[in-house]
This record gives sequence, structure tokens and C-alpha cells, in this order.
Amino acid sequence: MEKANYIRHPNPVHRGNPLVEGLGFPLSKQQVQKRCSVKFEGELDLTEVPEDLHGYYIRSSILNLFSVHVCQDEMVELYENIRLGIECGYIGRNPLKPDFQRVIVAIERDKDAPLKAQNIKRLNLLENSFTFLLSGLSGRGKSSMTKAALRLIPQHLYHKDYLQTTGDSVSLDIKQITYLYVEHHDRQGQKAFLTSILEAVDEATDETYAYHHRNSTVKELINAVRKALVIHHVGALIIDEAQNFAKASTDLKIGTNEKTSMKFVEELINTLGISTIFVGTFSALELFTREMTITRRTIRAGSMNLGGCPVDSPFWINLCHVLFTAIKLKGEADEEGLLRQKLYELSAGIPAIAVSMVQATLRFLSYYEPAQQTLTIDALAYVANKQFSPLAGPVRALLTGEYHKYEDLKPMLLLEEVNPSGDNVTLARAKEIEQQAQAMLEDYKEKRVLAGRLQAKQVMSSSSTRDEELRRIGDKLSPKNLLGLLGDDE
Repeated sequence: MEKANYIRHPNPVHRGNPLVEGLGFPLSKQQVQKRCSVKFEGELDLTEVPEDLHGYYIRSSILNLFSVHVCQDEMVELYENIRLGIECGYIGRNPLKPDFQRVIVAIERDKDAPLKAQNIKRLNLLENSFTFLLSGLSGRGKSSMTKAALRLIPQHLYHKDYLQTTGDSVSLDIKQITYLYVEHHDRQGQKAFLTSILEAVDEATDETYAYHHRNSTVKELINAVRKALVIHHVGALIIDEAQNFAKASTDLKIGTNEKTSMKFVEELINTLGISTIFVGTFSALELFTREMTITRRTIRAGSMNLGGCPVDSPFWINLCHVLFTAIKLKGEADEEGLLRQKLYELSAGIPAIAVSMVQATLRFLSYYEPAQQTLTIDALAYVANKQFSPLAGPVRALLTGEYHKYEDLKPMLLLEEVNPSGDNVTLARAKEIEQQAQAMLEDYKEKRVLAGRLQAKQVMSSSSTRDEELRRIGDKLSPKNLLGLLGDDE
């Protein structure tokens, strides 16, 4: 357990709270990018290996490509959102103030009606809760990026002596768990979901909550989870596979067979002020937008929605460079730019598919004689066709925008690209520039894939459209324009 590294927090809302100030300073952009990358380790020592087995061990090292981690372009922003979420999770829960005991007392008083939580709600901790959604295509690297960000944040902190702003030293004996990570699989019922949280607490603290509550009712589990999160000073709960939540019902019930919904999580966690970070596919985004109240409360700090990686993004270029150069085969290879473009066509810019295709192609080539081990665009296409043909349909749909053909892709019809430059280029002009740029890539004139950061489209109502048309007609009939038609524009 790491010792708390106290700072004087610049934000007055967090100043004087050891749970926040003990986190120390966050990492800089450069530190995040450096520390989240995992280099390829595949250098072989074949001195004592029979020559006829060299190919076997080369193929073994090729599989190491799955463990490579190249820092994604969105990594820094995700790290900061998780870190900020942890800090916000301690607003109203300062162990040096009466707040902490009030929460514990409120949980105990609400044990018979845990979802109504009248005593907890009187503390108004929900107003401080930080909630964020990370959604994206399957294989985009959401979970690996989240786990990489969490590794940069100390999960266990021990507090002993804290120096207050008054100059007085306070002796503390606090073991703080800054965050918990859970996976929500297969539309779990409420009891299974609550148990998974207790299991995460046990793993982080060496307690045995899950075992002691194995026969508890859902009501008892709700109280146990709430107490555990508060007692161990958990700042944020990260929930992966969020698309598996059930649709929110108007009448929220509790029971062993009841499915877990976003509304249930809100009542369970956010009422305590604890932050929640949701990670899931675009199906999660669609799920969250079904009910405005739930959406507003469960995505209070916004969302990050990720399509395929842009072909010219630093991450895609770096990832492809690592994939194409990590393993040195005997034969020559095509120019890296051509390979990168071809891989993009075959994978639609999805990292998991790209890594699988490259490693499969390298393994396929390793069976040939050294002179024939040439990594080419034809080799990539051949292996993709033979070994990854089931992915051809979804990839084509991503490249051509035919998202309606696949259930997992349908939510992308509600999205559009975020302008990364942030300038005032009009949408029409941006599309024109984009079309010109795409036309320069002869092999990809017909393709279009939503890439990078995405946002929900702004839908203009029919009345707004009519108003805009009337305004344009009015401009044409203005006195100045009429005088211009008569040859007198002064």
C-alpha cells in the first residue's frame, strides 16, 4: 500500500481533504504517454534450438504482438477524466469533518428501504457525483485503454499524519481505496452485480464481504455495498461492459431475478456521491439515451465516443509501424505507407482487428522459405480473406457507412465526427475538403468511415428548417437587394 503523498490542492473545494490531497499531483501529458506504452518483446535466442524448430519459436514470438500497447490519442483525456472523477467522489466525504459519519448513519437508517434512501438523499451528495461514459466500436481498445489509465493511478493509499492548512498535524489511520473496477457481464441480475462489487472490494482490501453475504438478500447486499464503499473511501467505480445493463423501467424494483439497470446504479452509487465511469460499446450509448433523466444524471461529465482510428492519426501510424517492424522476416516488405493504407481498408481502423491480421499474416509467411517471406499488401489481403472472412461484412459496413446492416453498428447512425481543429470552417466546406483529400487516395474513393472522436448529431426540426428558408427569402427581398436589381445600390 502506497503512502499518501500530500499536496495543497489548488481547488478550494478539495483543499483540506486528505483523501484528495493524498493523491499528489497528476501525471503530465508526456508522462502518461510514456508510461502507458508497452514495447514489443520478441527477441529470440535460438543458439541452443535445433534449426528445424526455429520457425516454431519465431511464430511463438509473433504472438507477443498481442501484448504490445501503443498509447492511443485519447489516452491523456481519459486518464484525466478518471482522475478528476476520483477527486470529485470525495466531495462531501472528508474524514476530518462530520460528513463521513453522517453518510454511515444515513445508510444504516435507510436499510429497510434502501432504494428510497431518504436519509442519504438529504445529504445531497448526488449533486457532486461525477459520471462519464466511454463508448466505442468493439475492438477499439476501450477496456485496455481504461485499464492502462488505472495503472497510472495509485489504488491503495495509507494515511498516517496529515498537516492541516492551520499548521496543525492530525494523526490518521486510514486505508483508502481510490477506485474499483468491475465488469458487468451478460445482463446480470441485481444480486450478481452487487456481489461483483463486493468481490472487487475484497480483492482490493483482503476482506471477505462476498463470502459473508453469499446468502444475503438484495436489500442486505445494497446496504453492504454502500457501507463497504464508504468505509474504504472508494472515490470512483469503473464499470466495464456497460452495454449489458437492462433498459430502465419506470417502476424500479429490487429482487434476485431483477435485471440491473442504469437507474438502479444511480440509486445505489451516485446517491453517495461516488463517481462512476461507464465503459461499453455503442449499444451502451443507445441504452443511455432512451430516457432523458437517466442520461442527464448518468453522463453528468459528458462522454467520449470512439469510432475507428483515423488513417492519418498519430496512434494509427505508430501502431502500424510497430506491427510492421517488430518481427524481421527474411524477405523484403512493401513500403510501410502502402501497408498501413491496406491494413486500414481491411480493418476499418479497429486496432484489435489490425493486430490480429498482422500477426496472422506474419505467421502465415513464416512457413515459407526465407526469400519468400515478404510482407506485402497482397499477403495481408490473402490472409484477411482466408482467416477473417466473417469480419468482411462489418468492416465493409463501417467503411461505406451502412451501419443499419448490423445491430451493433446501428447507434452510429446517431453520430457524426468531431472537428479536431476547432476552427470555424463550415460543415459544407469541411466536407468539400474531406472529399478532395479522399479523392487523392485512388483506391479509397468510395469509402467513408466514422473515425476518431464522435458526437451526437444535431437534428434540426422541420419548423427550424422552414424558418431558415424564410430568412433566406427575406434577405433576397431586402431593400438593398431590390435597389441593386434596379441598378442603384447606394
